[in-house]
Amino acid sequence: MEWQAVCALVQTSLGVSLAPADIRRLRRRGLAFRGIGPGAARTMVAVAWRRDDANPLIARLLAAVGQEAPTAVPRATPPVRLRP
Repeated sequence: MEWQAVCALVQTSLGVSLAPADIRRLRRRGLAFRGIGPGAARTMVAVAWRRDDANPLIARLLAAVGQEAPTAVPRATPPVRLRP
């Protein structure tokens, strides 16, 4: 999505966004920009895939994030935790 579209959604109260600092240059009326200092924000990233999908890209993605593709997927797969 384009940053101008993201700003428009925020401006019309349809969302909030985390954005790079240079987005401030768009100068949209009614938007507030706040900086987030180092260590101030943390997030968890999860990887999800269809249980029956044999696409080799899934195995490559999981290898890239330091996980192995399970040979037998249990009913509820826990989220993949990435190292910061």
